Amino acid sequence: MIAGIEVVNNSGGITTHFRGIKPSAVKWSQSVKNFADTCSISLPLTPYLTNTGKNKTIFSSSATPPSDTVFHTGDNVEVWLGYNYDRHCFFKGFIRRINYAQPLVLECEGYSYCLKDVMFTRSYKNTTIRGVLEDLTAGTDIKLSEYIPDVKLKNLTFKNVPGRNVLEWFQRECLCAVYFEADILYVGASRYAIPHPTHKLRIGWNTVEDKELKKDDTETKLSINLLQKSPKGEVKRTKSEQRKYDNIKEVKVRAGLPESFLKSVREELQKQEDYKGYKGTITAFLMPFFGKGDVCQIIDERFPERGGKYFVENIDGSFDDKGGRQKLSLIYYGNDRE
Repeated sequence: MIAGIEVVNNSGGITTHFRGIKPSAVKWSQSVKNFADTCSISLPLTPYLTNTGKNKTIFSSSATPPSDTVFHTGDNVEVWLGYNYDRHCFFKGFIRRINYAQPLVLECEGYSYCLKDVMFTRSYKNTTIRGVLEDLTAGTDIKLSEYIPDVKLKNLTFKNVPGRNVLEWFQRECLCAVYFEADILYVGASRYAIPHPTHKLRIGWNTVEDKELKKDDTETKLSINLLQKSPKGEVKRTKSEQRKYDNIKEVKVRAGLPESFLKSVREELQKQEDYKGYKGTITAFLMPFFGKGDVCQIIDERFPERGGKYFVENIDGSFDDKGGRQKLSLIYYGNDRE
């Protein structure tokens, strides 16, 4: 097994690369439901202390005050793991906090970290989702996904709003899916909008545990309506073209969004409400490598009905001296999905 951390230190106007750092343990988490990817990296403390007193290390000359280690908050971090020199980048982001202990712990955050110091003030009479995001991310290392839909927005005002809170506004007010894939930000009606690769898992062969992958037969029998209320008090509802259930669940959404976009959002929420089938978690080794939004094709010879393609909603990964694991949260797509 191969494990390596790469850190780029930009302190003092000097860029320093630390490559081939061997972690003692790594934990990471990412989800299509959450735009803040996280990672915790544990390292032996002594080799990375600054050159103070008796602490003379191979990295001492690169360390700069005021840090007690060669690492600094804001440093770029990449975590590469794999087998037999087949490596993948499991996390890409920045050091958010340093826990000075034994072992040394680097607490990291994905590219949402770039928005931590952004205070956003803008007014728009007419704009789009992409237009707001271009202004929000200007001057950062964040790239925008090509799959962000062309959705028009009217009469928006942001006054000294923290950058991350703008992303939360899209989640709360527009009911958008908002997440990063490394340094690429996606905001849109559906978390299924971006094409992803398919990876195969054969139960009992390249999996560790599968007992939490279960069939959900729960029927809520709720129809989802989107409720818009204008500043003038006018109420508008986006309903299903064919009413499926008598029980209604109304979800508030910002007024003035295009009808086609609202229909896509409503269909996404209804799909989640109606879901019946297999879902849950499965634990695999580090390979094949999974990213959030990927498709996991399950092959199960013991229980063939569990076989098929699943959407990877969340990934909780870990690596230590016992090996590496990926705990995948899955929801069933079906056998015929391409």
